[in-house]
Amino acid sequence: MHPPGGAAHVVFCSQGTLTMPNGDCFEGTFNGVWGTGLKVSGTYYKPNLYETDKEKNRAVKLGSLAVCSDEKWRAVFEECWSRLGCEAPGQGENWRAWENIAVTLTTSRRQHRDSPELLSRSHNKTLESLEFIPQHVGPVTMEKYDSIRRYLIKACDTPLHPLGRLVETLVTVYRMTYVGVGANRRLLQQAVNEIKSYLTRIFQLVRFLFPDLPEEGGLIPESSSDSPDKRPRRSSSDTPIPPESPQPGRVVSSSALLLPVLLPRLYPPLFTLYALEKEREEDVYWECVLRLNKQPDLALLAFLGVQQKFWPVSISVLGEKNQILSSSKDACFASAVETLQQISTTFTPSDKLQVIQLTFEEITQEVLALLKEDFLWSMDDLFPVFLYVVLRARIRNLGSEVNLIEDLMDPCVQHGEHGIMFTTLKACYYQIQHEKVT
Repeated sequence: MHPPGGAAHVVFCSQGTLTMPNGDCFEGTFNGVWGTGLKVSGTYYKPNLYETDKEKNRAVKLGSLAVCSDEKWRAVFEECWSRLGCEAPGQGENWRAWENIAVTLTTSRRQHRDSPELLSRSHNKTLESLEFIPQHVGPVTMEKYDSIRRYLIKACDTPLHPLGRLVETLVTVYRMTYVGVGANRRLLQQAVNEIKSYLTRIFQLVRFLFPDLPEEGGLIPESSSDSPDKRPRRSSSDTPIPPESPQPGRVVSSSALLLPVLLPRLYPPLFTLYALEKEREEDVYWECVLRLNKQPDLALLAFLGVQQKFWPVSISVLGEKNQILSSSKDACFASAVETLQQISTTFTPSDKLQVIQLTFEEITQEVLALLKEDFLWSMDDLFPVFLYVVLRARIRNLGSEVNLIEDLMDPCVQHGEHGIMFTTLKACYYQIQHEKVT
C-alpha cells in the first residue's frame, strides 16, 4: 500500500515460524510495517537440546550439526602417515616407516648438534635411543609390551618424532577448541568423543609400527617369569572385597596404552568442562559435605550408621597412642582419607582407580588392627565406613572425578574389582547429595 507522501511501505501480515540460530523458535502471526518493527502473537518454544521434536519433524538435538569426531583433524593424521611413508592410513611398508623415523631423527639430531639450547644432552640421548629400530618378531609377550609402552612414552614426548609431532599438534588444536570461548558445558560430550577418537586413530598408527601387537581387546599371555609365586598376592582378608579371579594375561586396549601419554596434556580443558557440566550437582554435594564435616568423628560415624566395632579407639601420633574422644575430629581413618585425596592429583582413570583401591586397603588395614581377627567385608558394613572417608576427604569436584572415570575407564575393568570399587565411590557421591542433614 502507498500512504500519503508517496513513500512505499511494505506491510506484513502472515502466519509462520521464526527460528533462532540457537534453536529457539517462535510460532504465530507476524504483522506490521517493514522498518518500523513487527507485532507478533503466538508461542515461544525453548526446545530440549537432547531430544528430537518428532511432532514437528524438526531436529533440535545438541551437536546434530557438529563435525563427527572421527572426521576432525584428518589432515593432521594424514601428515603423520605421510611422514611414515604411507599414501593413506595403513597403506605402506612397515620397514619403510621405521627407516623414515630413523632418518628424520638422525637428521634433526645432527642439525641441532651445535645448538645446546635447542637440544639438551638428555634429549640427545633420547633421540639416539629412538633411532634404533625395535626388533619385535613373533607374538608380543609382556616384556615386549612393556618395551613398546616405554618406546611410545619417549616418542610422544619428542616433537621431532612423527608420533610426538602428532600428539603436540592434537594437544594444540584441542586446547584451542575447548579453552576460552570453547569452555562451555554443552561441548563436554564432543570433547570426550574427540579424545576417544584420538585413541582409536593413534592406536592404528601404533599397530602399523608394531604389527604383532594384538588388536583392541586382544590378550597378551603371561610370560614364564610372571609365575604366580613371584607376584605379590593378598589374601581375601587383606582386601575390602573379594579379589577378581587371576587373568591369563593382559588385555590390550588403546586407553591403557595411550591415555597415560595423552590425557595429562588434555586434562585442564577437559576437567574444566566436567566442572561446568556438574556445577549444580557439585554445589548440592559440597554444601552437604561442609555441614556434615562440622560433626566430630564419633558423632559422624554414628550418624552414618557405622557399626561400633569399626570405630577406631585410638590413633598413633609420633609413636604414641592417643585416645579418640567424643570431641576428636579428622582422626579416624586419617590415612585412608589422605590417600583418597590424591585422586585429585592424578590424571588417568586407571591412576584414579588405583587411588580408590589403595583407600579401601588402608581402611581394611586399620579395621584389621582394631579387630585383631580375620574377616571379610560385606557391602552393608563397608559402605558406611567408606562414606565416612569420602566425606572427610572433602574432594571439591568429586562428581567431575566420577564422570571422567566413567567416560574414559578401560572397558576391561568395569566388571572387575576396580569396577566394584568405583561403583561404591559413585554411590557415595549420590548418597551425599541426598543425605538428610539435621
